[in-house]
Amino acid sequence: MAHRFFEGAAHAAAYARFRPHPPQPLIDNILSFLKSKYTGALAAAADVGCGSGQTTWILAPHFNNVTGLDISEAQITEAIKKNNANNVSFKVSGAETLPFPSRSLQVITTGQACHWFDLPKFYAEADRVLVSGGVLALYGYLFPLPIFGEVSDQLAEIVNDTYENKLEGYIHQGSMEVYLGNYKSEKYNMVHYEDRIEIRCTTRRLKDTGVMAAKM
Repeated sequence: MAHRFFEGAAHAAAYARFRPHPPQPLIDNILSFLKSKYTGALAAAADVGCGSGQTTWILAPHFNNVTGLDISEAQITEAIKKNNANNVSFKVSGAETLPFPSRSLQVITTGQACHWFDLPKFYAEADRVLVSGGVLALYGYLFPLPIFGEVSDQLAEIVNDTYENKLEGYIHQGSMEVYLGNYKSEKYNMVHYEDRIEIRCTTRRLKDTGVMAAKM
């Protein structure tokens, strides 16, 4: 069984301090995809596996209400401490039973988290709570690449080699699926949704990768 270190208070505090915010082009892509499928009001969105809130607040300007969910009480405590948005709330909740009425959300996001979920159960719940034309977006970030003048590329090669080869056997399988697999394995492809796209965003030297699907 994997050790879910992210649930502890020390890890939650580290997440709050160091985890990157999603780049704006990523959110722009999600909203553009949504608006191509759905023409109603943007009433509600949820960020599942929200951690300390960085992936939740970026949705706030675009929806009347945004809810961040995480299974870790410590993570939710950190998110609430830093929350300054009146239309954002946080709750302790797993991904497999979402605390929303059926057909009540326009968007569900999960940033750097869905590799911890029971995905079939999560997909079923997402399908239940999304409106017709609503969007489910799974995304994560790759390793931040070091920047140090002319040796930046060499340093990046060392980081990648360490993770891919020297630490083999010590890395959680889900983390491998994010950092090395870019969420491309079959279980992340949401094959039950016909309308889906992959997205890739790069901000400075931080790369985000993900897949989106619309409920039709």
